[in-house]
Amino acid sequence: PPRSARGGGAGAGRVRGPAEALAARSGGTPHANEMDDPLPPQAKGADFRTLQAMIAKGIQDAEVGASSLEGDLAPLGGDDDELARHREAVRRRKEEDSAGKQREKEVAKEKRRKENEERVRRLQDEMEQEEQEVLRQREQQKSNEALCRRQLAAASRIQARVRGRRSRAGKSIVSPVLAPKLHTEPWTAMRA
Repeated sequence: PPRSARGGGAGAGRVRGPAEALAARSGGTPHANEMDDPLPPQAKGADFRTLQAMIAKGIQDAEVGASSLEGDLAPLGGDDDELARHREAVRRRKEEDSAGKQREKEVAKEKRRKENEERVRRLQDEMEQEEQEVLRQREQQKSNEALCRRQLAAASRIQARVRGRRSRAGKSIVSPVLAPKLHTEPWTAMRA
């Protein structure tokens, strides 16, 4: 069973390295994980400054190795043509995508413009119909008023004749004084 760093036991007071800590967690030997690089012999028992210097030197060596690898690959030439073709294909694809998006924007803009024109035309048609309806109603009202005036004048003449006949016949009518009043709806023709 693995021992904890706090627990008692034979190795409780000593400091362990990363390989030993990994072995303690996994329950195996310090080299149980074959995928890990083995520690250099100078790392065992080294202090913190020495370990830090070793890590910095390892990073520098890796950077130098990567840059030399890039330098070795650049003169080969075959990849430059492939890379240029790839870049050109990517550039063309981007241009086609942007042109397609621009066409879509223009189509959408044209559609919105047509919808707006149709809406404005419909509103104008509705307003024109409303205006025509108002004008028709005004004309109808004027013609009704003129008809009512003619009917009132005819009724007043008839009443004057009736009163005149009765007065000449000696049958006077005692009635309060009435003023003629214009009606709003035309009278319907009376049928016999």
